[in-house]
Amino acid sequence: MRLVCVPYAGGSAAVYHQWAHSLPSAIEPWALRMPGHDSRMDEPLCTDLISVAREAAAALAGLLPGPYALFGHSLGALLAFEIAHSLRDVWGIDPVLLAVSARDAPQLSRQGGTMHRLPDEEYLETLDRRFGAIPPVIREDPQMRALYLPILRADTTMLETYRHQAGRLLNCPILAFGGADDPETSADALSAWSKQTTAGCSTTLFPGGHFFLQPERDRLLRLLSDELLVSLVP
Repeated sequence: MRLVCVPYAGGSAAVYHQWAHSLPSAIEPWALRMPGHDSRMDEPLCTDLISVAREAAAALAGLLPGPYALFGHSLGALLAFEIAHSLRDVWGIDPVLLAVSARDAPQLSRQGGTMHRLPDEEYLETLDRRFGAIPPVIREDPQMRALYLPILRADTTMLETYRHQAGRLLNCPILAFGGADDPETSADALSAWSKQTTAGCSTTLFPGGHFFLQPERDRLLRLLSDELLVSLVP
C-alpha cells in the first residue's frame, strides 16, 4: 500500500519523513514534492491548484501498481482530493482511501480571498495570526525571508484561487481530521466531506489548532493505519 502524503502551504516533504517509522511495514509513505519546493527549488512556483494536481497525478500514474491512498493537510487536503479525481478520471486508478486534514470540504471553499495580494509585512502578519505557523527566522533573516516568502505566497494563491467544480463522486471512504481549536474549519465543515464520496466519511477532532498534525501524529497514524490495513484484507 502506497500512501501519498501532500504537504500544507509552505510545507515540504520533510513534514512526513518520520511517518515510515510509525506506520506498519505494509504501508509505504510517499511525500509529494511540489514545483519550486524541496529538491525542485530550481523550477518555477505554481499558483494553480488544478495544474499541480494534474501534474502530480501524471507522475504517479505509472508508479502505483497496487493499492494506494492519499493524505493531505490544509492546502494538501484539497490537492490530495484533486489528485484522487485526476488519477481516477484520467488514468482509471481509484484510491482505496482519501484522508484529509484541517480543511473544509471542497464545496465549501471560500471565494475571493485576498491575503495572497497583501504587502509582504501585512501578509506575514495575517498568515501568522490565522495559522500561527511563521517561524521567527523567516521574519528576521533577510535570506530566509527571500527564500520562503515567494513559496508561501504562491501556495496561498493556490489555496485562495481554487474553485471546486462538482463532478463524479469518489468511490473510496474519506477520513476527515481536524483540530478542535482550529478557527479555519469546524466539525460540520469536516463532516461535509461526506458529500464527495459514495463510500462514507468519518470525522475525528484532535486537541489543538490548525497544526495539530505534529503533536497528535501518533494517534492520527494509528487511526489511518487501521483503516488502510482493513482495505488490504482480501
